[in-house]
Amino acid sequence: MSAALTRIGTARPRLVLLLAALVALVAVSGLFDWRQARTRLGVDASIGALLPTGGERLARFEAVRARFRSDDLLLVVWQGDALFTPAGLAAFKRLTRRIESLRGVAHVESLASAMHTRVHDDYTEVSAFLAEPPVSLAGAQAVREAVLANPLYAGYLAAADGQAAMIAVRFERELSPREQIALVSRIARASRGEAGAIPQFLSGPLYARLEISRLLLGDLMRIMLMAVSVTVLVAALGFRHLRGALLPLAANALALAATLAAFVAGGHALNYVTVILPPSVYVVGFAYAIHVVADFDRHFVGSVTRVDAARRAVADVARPLTLTALTTAAGFAALATSGIPSIRTFGLYASLGTVLAWIAALVVVPAALATCARRRRAAAAGPGKRIAARLAALARGRRRALLCAGAGFAALAVAGIARLTVNTDYLANFAPHSTVRTDFAVLNERFAGAVPLQIVLEGKARDTFKTPEALRALDELARWLEAQPEIGGVYTLLDYLGELEAALAPEQVDADPVPPSRAYASDLILLGASEDIRRFADAAFSSTLLQVRAREVASADLNALTARIEARLARLPDGLRGAVTGSSVLIAQTLDEVTRGQVLSLLAAFVPIALALVLLFRSVRLAALALIPNVLPILGFFGVLGWTGIPLNLTTSLVAAVVLGIAVDDSIHFFARLEAARRGGADALESALEAVLRPVTFTTAGLVLGFATLLAGTLRSAAEFGLLAALTLAIAWLLDLTFSPALACAAGLDRGPPGRRGSAH
Repeated sequence: MSAALTRIGTARPRLVLLLAALVALVAVSGLFDWRQARTRLGVDASIGALLPTGGERLARFEAVRARFRSDDLLLVVWQGDALFTPAGLAAFKRLTRRIESLRGVAHVESLASAMHTRVHDDYTEVSAFLAEPPVSLAGAQAVREAVLANPLYAGYLAAADGQAAMIAVRFERELSPREQIALVSRIARASRGEAGAIPQFLSGPLYARLEISRLLLGDLMRIMLMAVSVTVLVAALGFRHLRGALLPLAANALALAATLAAFVAGGHALNYVTVILPPSVYVVGFAYAIHVVADFDRHFVGSVTRVDAARRAVADVARPLTLTALTTAAGFAALATSGIPSIRTFGLYASLGTVLAWIAALVVVPAALATCARRRRAAAAGPGKRIAARLAALARGRRRALLCAGAGFAALAVAGIARLTVNTDYLANFAPHSTVRTDFAVLNERFAGAVPLQIVLEGKARDTFKTPEALRALDELARWLEAQPEIGGVYTLLDYLGELEAALAPEQVDADPVPPSRAYASDLILLGASEDIRRFADAAFSSTLLQVRAREVASADLNALTARIEARLARLPDGLRGAVTGSSVLIAQTLDEVTRGQVLSLLAAFVPIALALVLLFRSVRLAALALIPNVLPILGFFGVLGWTGIPLNLTTSLVAAVVLGIAVDDSIHFFARLEAARRGGADALESALEAVLRPVTFTTAGLVLGFATLLAGTLRSAAEFGLLAALTLAIAWLLDLTFSPALACAAGLDRGPPGRRGSAH
């Protein structure tokens, strides 16, 4: 196939360039909505992109969400002395009604809608706390006292100190990501408008995810421009001619535009994972195109024509480039087996982008060189030959020291891996003093907690959770949960029954919250319950929901808490069973499992790499030797995580997959050149080093600086991704120029076959 691509690129170069321009035009048209003057590349902040598509946990989550209510909430918080005043509470009620009227809002909980049961001499009144907003300060204070005395809402809809109140908003599940973001913006504007001088903010896990998505898209546009500028500048300084700077850019832009157009056409949007798709495709393609241009410069000397130089360049790089592209694409494609939609999508389109970048490098770049190249590089030897000779001498003279250094590096990395932690904390993406984090802290400090958990208990018969036995088990579980340091509030069916008892039979209230009989519980529910009881029990009372508020966000902490709760649920009495679920719990469990799975997928990616090396060398022994320099940078990456304390999370776990494709590219090119040089020259090692030194160095310098631009991003995950990718690429470059040659010397690959030595030149 690579031979066919070689002929296509140089046989009809102008036709190839015309077709490339048409592809670019179609791709750009697919990416932009010209009528509305905006990009079609959207952002998906929904939890669906982070959840598995099947399995018991998802089925339980969906069942609880259908039976009760979703816990994926937008939280609107008002705080300050001016809140519990007649004017403040009237404005708070107006905001509630405005939010309820917005299209796309499924349900709203606030003091304006929360039910309060009161018993009068001849009737029982069940109405919202703000059914009639107070007209005096004393009336406003009475509302505050009533709310704080209600165990269903104290710490949830009202802060424990009585200085803040919350509106919990649930969205309709059918909302698109763009509609969801627009709806949050409308709620934010409405809250600011109604609050006036009352301090207010939006928060909660849903809001944090939306903010991450908004910042991701902004960072992507800005940082991609910076990264492209840096790589182009490095290529221009390295090649010192225009084609060296612009052709890799043009080829990569074409591959990236076509990939993103297919991405959009497939109905996908950028999210916490797929946002790294554009830089991944760009960096892989940059390496491919650089090799073609560098080899063209080597051949475009003397009387060699542009077309011949382009053909020779592609003939030299076609085989290693093809092997590199196939192994990299296979590695990305392995991610498409993930149970998480966003991981699958990233793997699929990163694989597609790799193939398109390979085609662009072997077809479009040679066509442009054969058509447009004007200046010929001088034939005089540059510093590359001298540096290659020194590196070859170093590998031969210090072979044992270099190999020992490589072994020591591997041992140090393995020791770091033993310290590795798995943890995804989306709140840590924001700066410590950012409003998102400070507002989240307010929720944790003043309210019961910002992170909702749902615990569902199920019995075997109808009315199970009207019986004293089941309710006693519920009470004991709730008390145990309240004693856990991560949990700030637990709201249960018993709290609801307690409110009904206080309203309907105050003389029966005692220290024991459990009703004395099933009949007593049934009477309370029959006489005073409203539809609000569906927060805690299904219609048959065969299952009940505990609404828990936690203060932990990081996946490792949430998973540890969940494991502890599940161990406690295993000790429920016979006839009862329980499970922990909820959006935050499911995301935390999924993220950590997928992160670990990413490592296994990465290990699996070495299989096609090993096969490619076997095909290249036609020797299992040589392929095994060549595989070692590809393993070491990845070991180093995981070792750095362990020693620095940076957790392995959903973002950092993808660094290795991206970097592996580039490290493999450099390694395969070196060993391919080495094998070719052994067949035709006395000093194969020096020849191979001279051939790869320039493109490998240009590529690494450009990509290290390109990835380093991510440090200018707003989100910590992007900065970590850029820093780790840059560091790992630098390690791979150093190993390719020192350890790999020493390994080749140890294997006897540094010179040609005995019968051919001395025949070169």
